[in-house]
Amino acid sequence: MHDGSLTNYYASILTTSIISNIGGELGVTIRVNGVVFLVAQLRDSAYEHVTGELVRLGMNELAPSHGAILITLYREKALSLKALSAFINKKKSSTTELVDKLIRLGYVEKTTSPDDQRVKLVRLSELSLRHKKDFKTLSDNVNARLYKGFSEGEQQQLTYLLNKAQNNY
Repeated sequence: MHDGSLTNYYASILTTSIISNIGGELGVTIRVNGVVFLVAQLRDSAYEHVTGELVRLGMNELAPSHGAILITLYREKALSLKALSAFINKKKSSTTELVDKLIRLGYVEKTTSPDDQRVKLVRLSELSLRHKKDFKTLSDNVNARLYKGFSEGEQQQLTYLLNKAQNNY
């Protein structure tokens, strides 16, 4: 079921750090200081999956990193670059680069805030609005694959623990 590299990885993290009863069936020793590597591997796998889905949908010019911006704007409608950066947890300079590419590709546009003429807002374009269903399907597929075999409680627990770890940085 798993490829050799994944099997080798799991074999390499089995050490004497802690004893854990996985699924109530197997007592195994798991090296707990391999979590950052495991999260990086998960990110890489998800990135590859999303990239493939974008190509399948004919949106091969987009990168998975654009997804956080688009999903946030579907939810929030229009945001300043500063607010958008905070929502997606990226530096403003990185967000600006991503937004500039999305503007060039026609997925977002900048407008002037009706409340303050000095503030530019980023909002979705007609192109993005036409693809809203595609992005929702892609997001649902990624989450379904990630949480395959997880109970609702395990999904919530994983999210809680990853957020708790992220908050340490």
